[in-house]
Amino acid sequence: MPCEDFTEKIGDYKNLRKQKKLFGTFGFRGIVNEGMDANKVKQVGAALAVYLGEGKTVAIGKDPRISSDMLEEALVAGITDHGCNALTLGIITPNTLSLEAGRQADAGVMITASHNPPEYNGIKCLGKSGRGFSPEEDLALERIYFGDLNKITKKGERLRDNGASDRYRAHIVRYVTGLFPTTPMRLVVDGGGGSASSVTPETLERLGHRVIRFNCEYDGMFRERNPEPTDANLEKLKKLVIREGADFGVAHDGDGDRTAFVDEKGRFVQGDISAAIIADHVLRQSKDKEKKIAVTIAFSNLIEHVAKTLGAEVIYTPVGEPYLAQAKLLCGAQIGLEEHGSVLLEWSREGPMLAGLMAGILSKEEKSLSELVASYPGYHQIKDAKILPEGMDTQAVLDGLKQEIPGDYESATDMDGIRVDYTDGWFLVRASGTEPKVRVFAEGRTEDIARRLNRTAMEGLERAVGAFHRI
Repeated sequence: MPCEDFTEKIGDYKNLRKQKKLFGTFGFRGIVNEGMDANKVKQVGAALAVYLGEGKTVAIGKDPRISSDMLEEALVAGITDHGCNALTLGIITPNTLSLEAGRQADAGVMITASHNPPEYNGIKCLGKSGRGFSPEEDLALERIYFGDLNKITKKGERLRDNGASDRYRAHIVRYVTGLFPTTPMRLVVDGGGGSASSVTPETLERLGHRVIRFNCEYDGMFRERNPEPTDANLEKLKKLVIREGADFGVAHDGDGDRTAFVDEKGRFVQGDISAAIIADHVLRQSKDKEKKIAVTIAFSNLIEHVAKTLGAEVIYTPVGEPYLAQAKLLCGAQIGLEEHGSVLLEWSREGPMLAGLMAGILSKEEKSLSELVASYPGYHQIKDAKILPEGMDTQAVLDGLKQEIPGDYESATDMDGIRVDYTDGWFLVRASGTEPKVRVFAEGRTEDIARRLNRTAMEGLERAVGAFHRI
């Protein structure tokens, strides 16, 4: 039976998204000193302090972008000027912040633009639980942000704690060793120049692995490669894995909440494959009788195969970490998965944790990564995008797309964009949460099927754009 506590809220979430003026799917981001500047961040800090109430504490983490220090100072000023304490934790990963918000604060703010290029930055707000703000909380904060912010007479304090990353390393070691054996392996880590550059290699070393470090120094300009760990951006890692005879390679984005894997043959592992593998093996260790997996609407059908073998329920959500966290909260899902490979074991995306888990899974199964991947059904995906003409109403185009789809499909949902399922695959068209375009995903059991479904989606989108122009 579907989780009604969550599915009944999806309509509300869609309406709330339309009302938001500042926050997107999860926080907001933009080009620094254009869509994102110190004044805006200071105002958010002030609004958050008013929202929490005088005397509360906000934990702050950041990625190493060159603009992060400036934005941190602005955020601290906004928080402390309005009566709350600002606890700065330095350069950390989002999951580290999630753990620390619950441990020693009343909320958290991560300064990051995640996988976006270096000229971008942004902020994400977390509650005391470590979960990203819900749509309702975003709107409540926006009302204060756009209202009249009066200064509090008693200022808050600025506090510092440099031990958060070390506590997170210890947390990973405890979690991984509690589930899987730790046979020593030879691993290559591409830190992306981001927040996980020291955490992942040091944690793997604590687990007994031999680590070859590449791109593991903080670099706020991401000079070595684009921070998004896609197949095309990891050519050097692939070659290094082969040259070093490594068991696998692992790569992160700017803040370390995205994790990509390269197998021992130097081949990129698709994100939803690695996430599904981790979910499968973690849930095999779970003692819960009812197993539930929350996944975004853009996730591969591979998860249906995994769920069937586990006897688990799949709960689909709109795209975005906060929706997965809400599904975990409301439905009791043990794990949440995103299509680019992110995994929520607790309340936020894991990064360095996934490297240790994958090594543990391979140890337990006594397989290479390529053998493990090959043991699961294969699906072919195409990820495409279309930039819409300036001034075009994206939602109107998506509504028009519903009328342009041939009627030979099995089911369709407008939970987040338009997803259409066929007997042999599916496609999804949805508005980007970070860029002025729509994203198009297509998946089939073969490349030909995926290409056919991609073509169906793109042609329908073209007709919908044309119809909008004729209005």
